[in-house]
Amino acid sequence: MEKNKNRKPEKKKENLKDKADKLIDKAEELIDETSDKIHKSNTYRKADESIEKATKKIFRKAGKLWGKSERYFKKRGKKKDS
Repeated sequence: MEKNKNRKPEKKKENLKDKADKLIDKAEELIDETSDKIHKSNTYRKADESIEKATKKIFRKAGKLWGKSERYFKKRGKKKDS
C-alpha cells in the first residue's frame, strides 16, 4: 500500500508541471499576439515616427554643438600659442 501512496504524488507533480508548462505556453502566445497587434496599430506607428523625429533633432543639435566646441578649442589653442 505504501507503493501506491508514493506513486500518486509523483503523478500529481508531473500533472502540475505539465499544466504549468501549458499555461506558460499559452501566456507566451498571448503576449506574442498582443505585441503584434500593438506593432501594427496606428498609434504605435505615429509614436515611433515622432520619437524618430525627436531623436534626429537631438542628434543634429548635438552635432552642431560638437562642431562649435571643436572650433572653439582650436581657436583657443592657436591664441595661446601666439
